[in-house]
Amino acid sequence: MKSISLSVLFFVSVNIHAVDNLRIPDIRSLGMGGNGVTQSVLFNPALVDLHTDKIVHFEYFNRYGVKELGTLGIGFVYPNPLLSVGVDISSFGYDQYRETLFRLSVGKQLNDRWRIGVGFQYKMLQTELSEEVPKQLSTDIGILFTPVDKLLIGMLIMNFPSIDIHKYTTEIKCFTGYSVQIGFQWKIINSLLIVGTFESNKEHTWIGNMGIEYVPFRNFRLRAGVQTAPLLPALGIGYCLSGFTIDVATVYHPVLGASTGLGLSYSF
Repeated sequence: MKSISLSVLFFVSVNIHAVDNLRIPDIRSLGMGGNGVTQSVLFNPALVDLHTDKIVHFEYFNRYGVKELGTLGIGFVYPNPLLSVGVDISSFGYDQYRETLFRLSVGKQLNDRWRIGVGFQYKMLQTELSEEVPKQLSTDIGILFTPVDKLLIGMLIMNFPSIDIHKYTTEIKCFTGYSVQIGFQWKIINSLLIVGTFESNKEHTWIGNMGIEYVPFRNFRLRAGVQTAPLLPALGIGYCLSGFTIDVATVYHPVLGASTGLGLSYSF
């Protein structure tokens, strides 16, 4: 039974590989449909320069209530006038099947309106089904543009270029390919934020997401959003207290059920 379960997980996660198990947006943005371009440092490396405080963050996302399909991540952002830096480590799976990501991000403000960033990723896959350990080196390039006050536009090229090391076969794909994304976030009023993303990748011509964040009172946030291909509605809440922020989100799949996430960050 254990061998069958491992084979099923391997087939779903590697052969089909419709999603990136390691690079989920942070839990806050998941609650708004998954906009990583203007909200998650694990996606757009230019975002490390947007922060003014040092941040330690922890994320856990569980798919469909199956403990073997959990993604755990931890990261640190260090803003600096010369060059801001972010470090992230993510892990997906369990002892018999494990995907791991190490990421270094650097970002720089060019002027009042433009920021640019570059991310470097090292991924590897360990499974009992093979003695080899497939690995990938890849690069992300991100840009942030502020045309007017309270409007932020992000552009991102993910996993390009990339180099695969120790492939299984030419038919089996261990890691996701390139992705081009354009997103925005617009703070219409002080209590309402609207976000959205359009993406084109190797698996889909166009996919997207939209979401909102509403602040009914100080330190408390309500979120909702949806993403396409397939259609996945999402809900989330957030609470801030003394430098700590707790985020909770749930994403609903019409066939497989609900996935839940918990995020904790500390700014200092």
